[in-house]
Amino acid sequence: MAGGRNFISSYPMSPSTAVLTFLARHGRDLGVIAEQAEDEIAAMNMAIGAWYTGARAMVTTSGGGFALMTEGLSLAGMLESPMVVHLAQRPGPATGLPTRTEQADLELALYAGHGEFPRIILAPGNLTQAYACTRLAFDLADRFQIPVFVLTDQYLVDTYYNVEPFEIPKTGPLRYIVKSTADYRRYTQTEDGISPRAIPGWGDGLVVLDSDEHDEQGHITEDLDLRVQMVQKRLHKKLPEIQAAALSPTLIGPKSYKDLILCWGSTLEVVKEAVTLLTRKDLALLHFHQVYPLHADTAAYLKKARRVILLEGNATGQLGKVIQLATGISIERKILRFNGLPLSVEDVALKLKEHLT
Repeated sequence: MAGGRNFISSYPMSPSTAVLTFLARHGRDLGVIAEQAEDEIAAMNMAIGAWYTGARAMVTTSGGGFALMTEGLSLAGMLESPMVVHLAQRPGPATGLPTRTEQADLELALYAGHGEFPRIILAPGNLTQAYACTRLAFDLADRFQIPVFVLTDQYLVDTYYNVEPFEIPKTGPLRYIVKSTADYRRYTQTEDGISPRAIPGWGDGLVVLDSDEHDEQGHITEDLDLRVQMVQKRLHKKLPEIQAAALSPTLIGPKSYKDLILCWGSTLEVVKEAVTLLTRKDLALLHFHQVYPLHADTAAYLKKARRVILLEGNATGQLGKVIQLATGISIERKILRFNGLPLSVEDVALKLKEHLT
């Protein structure tokens, strides 16, 4: 039984390759098993198998590789299996600019997979947040039995700078596994949609999983009324708790702002420095390190502002579209960069001046 171990599986694809190679190099010291799979499909299925047996697992990939993982992602959705996906963005479509950076895979992570099942998408803004968000991703995936994404990009993954030592808890991570009883049912209907998750070999019960629609025991069913109940269990019942656990965006600057700059993920430090250069007392920055589902306070931040400016590393303002879906607020002022290079402080400051004059 793999219970208690940590497992990472990947098929090397820049810029995500650095994660696999680092953990493979230090796996023995960290208690991590790092596996280079034969392809992305195998990597995702290995990770599902690891979670099934009690390990905590993550796949690391980039856009083209993740495209091959989406059937396995839907399998995790049907199995109600925890899953952590590190998706390191680079410019596409296809091979695009494989050694450059972009923020264009938010919608890919949001809509990937067939059928409807919940997910969470985190997007750390710097190396310290990357550590914290990855730890949190495992906890949220385990707790809600859903896929959780850590969305980075080439700029963040390949960045090197000194940081304060990360705070490592003295106690181990929270575990949500239960010991099965003889009458154990993997998909027992509960008020919040989260069934007790047991693993094979620990307890007296059988742990039955199926990729088809299933009953509480885990056996295939075509009972259409039961189908509706299971969709409600996997999706609708879990959503309130998932929404309640959403991370609030970080407000940097005066609370009495008149103009508000929005950004997400790795643009944080550049945009923060650019805003500082403008030396305006009525200007604030709102950074999202969780981009789905959005925190319930998002609309209130936007409605308070006279002008809202959105900065993203893609061509269509993907976070802006997510915000509009969640709040009904359309953001007209945008600074978008999609030439493969990260935002620069000087360029951001110049463009912000244009929007604010």
